[in-house]
Amino acid sequence: MAEGGTLPTIYPPSKRVKSEVWKYFGFQKNAEGLLIEDGFPLCKTCGRKVAAKHGNTSNMFAHIRDNHPLQFREIKSGHASSSAGSSSAEAIVQPTVQEAFQRQASYGPSSHRAKEINHAIAYCIAKDMIPIYTVAKPGFLKLMKTTVPLYKVPSQKFFSKTELPKMYNSLKEDVGKRIAQGKWYAATTDLWTSSGGSGHPYISFTIHYLTDWKLQSNCLETQFFPEDHTADNISEFFDNMLQEWGINKEFFVSITTDNATNMKKAFETSDATTFPGQWFGCFGHNLNLAISKALKIQRVDTAVRSCRHLVQGFSRSWKRRRELRNKQEALNVPQRSLIHDVVTRWGSTQKMLQRFIEQQQAVCAVLATERGAWHLMPKDADIAVIEQVLQILQPLSAFTDALASESRVSLSALRPVLSHIISDILEVKNEDSALTIDLKRVMKSDLESRYSVDAKKVMDLTSFVDPRFKGSFSDDLDATVNCCIEEASKLAEMTTLSEGAAQTEQSSTTPPTHTHTPTPTSEKQQQSLATLLNKITSTRQQRAEEQEGEGSMKSKTEAEIKLYLSLPLIKSEADPLQWWSLHAEELPHLATLAEKFLCIPATSVPSERVFSASGHILSPQRSKLSQKK
Repeated sequence: MAEGGTLPTIYPPSKRVKSEVWKYFGFQKNAEGLLIEDGFPLCKTCGRKVAAKHGNTSNMFAHIRDNHPLQFREIKSGHASSSAGSSSAEAIVQPTVQEAFQRQASYGPSSHRAKEINHAIAYCIAKDMIPIYTVAKPGFLKLMKTTVPLYKVPSQKFFSKTELPKMYNSLKEDVGKRIAQGKWYAATTDLWTSSGGSGHPYISFTIHYLTDWKLQSNCLETQFFPEDHTADNISEFFDNMLQEWGINKEFFVSITTDNATNMKKAFETSDATTFPGQWFGCFGHNLNLAISKALKIQRVDTAVRSCRHLVQGFSRSWKRRRELRNKQEALNVPQRSLIHDVVTRWGSTQKMLQRFIEQQQAVCAVLATERGAWHLMPKDADIAVIEQVLQILQPLSAFTDALASESRVSLSALRPVLSHIISDILEVKNEDSALTIDLKRVMKSDLESRYSVDAKKVMDLTSFVDPRFKGSFSDDLDATVNCCIEEASKLAEMTTLSEGAAQTEQSSTTPPTHTHTPTPTSEKQQQSLATLLNKITSTRQQRAEEQEGEGSMKSKTEAEIKLYLSLPLIKSEADPLQWWSLHAEELPHLATLAEKFLCIPATSVPSERVFSASGHILSPQRSKLSQKK
């Protein structure tokens, strides 16, 4: 095929040929305009050369059969002309060739087209999470027979043992290459139990990093985890996974998990050899725990239970649900069903309460006609409590989703979000009722205790290197600036050490050669003294250079920070990584900090999304799926 995908000009052979397959093949011309009839004609459809010496057309027919089904059908039906230079009236069909085609009327297993369809089916199985045995179902076979009649669907075993593993290994290799391009890594992990009746325990692990100032995210493992869920076993799984993927644990900045005791013990430790990065509790879990604690206040708990009891009363009665739709239509109320909450998720409780308030008029109309169901209706005092609770929960409903992105930086926004929640939403006002004050006090106290001093330090630094915020939300800007200078010095020292180690390794590969000649005793003494004095002088000089280097590093970083703070803030909806891609050369030391810390996720939602999708994989239809798959 010519450059750019354009097929070369192909001409029919100079001699008259009888076989109709020559309509689809021909030769090129040389510079003098003569045909290059070298026994390797070119396919007019794809431009590929096919061996056809001494007039043998078998390879040409095989090429058409395996790669171009439309042309194959034309030949098989006898509609093609016999040659490129003869008319259709002169077409001569070779019966023996036709019979051969009828016996081999399908794509060969090794043909390009068959491999292409095999890959597409495997991709469909993996992407849409459908059972592998679908390929043996009569409906699927009928579909493939109708759409691609020349293709024979391989067995279920072929896809499970060959095609899908090949696709997995190819994808794993590609992910490994991408991960190797990162410098610093953050992670999330979570434990979950499969649905579908099996109830098997699994653990998921996602990794997050920057390449070319773009945030990357990959799920490295979703593994059967039958061992006891202790901190030691979780740490061992973490180490084994990093070893398998060839990732150095020293380059992990953080890991974000839920607040389970085993997770905290596994990663929130002062022993840097266990996990050198910072442990973060998922913001979504922290917010859920704070709100759940407030919902346990006696008056609030009673009101929520009464609403839940009402919803259950409607969900168990088809007659009430039918009457509710009639009343909604008559009262011009949105025709939506009541929502049942999940006790462990405050967001679902908020939606349940909100839907009840929206449908309160229609619900009352339904229960008014059924005297035996009047007890289901919450009391006026409970409804008043529900309305007060919603006033507080409503502004909080969007924050978890906003900080759960895998394609945009999130931890840098956590400090501003927490500041807004604690200082604005949960700030006690003069017009607040006693119940509202209690709710705000409980949530505020719980949220403030969820992040350690070290975690807040990393949050402040991450928010500082985000050009949307800089030092706007830092409690102590000077302390944050000093932290930036200290961290920049550490990164510069690491870079120097790694470069020095590389030079040492290079020099060690070519050891110097020298000859040793005996010297008189006096010369030896003089040489020993000179060596000692040289060592003393070089040590002092090295120490002075290090002090000068530290001062230079500090002054350079301070100058960068001064310039950085003088630049205007970017818009809140702008991408901070795109900003850094334009200013990294101008602010190299701060850019290294941004590259290290802006990859940290604020929530463990990436891992939770994995086991949410698992419901489609480990479904009742796939209840016998092996844990090793």
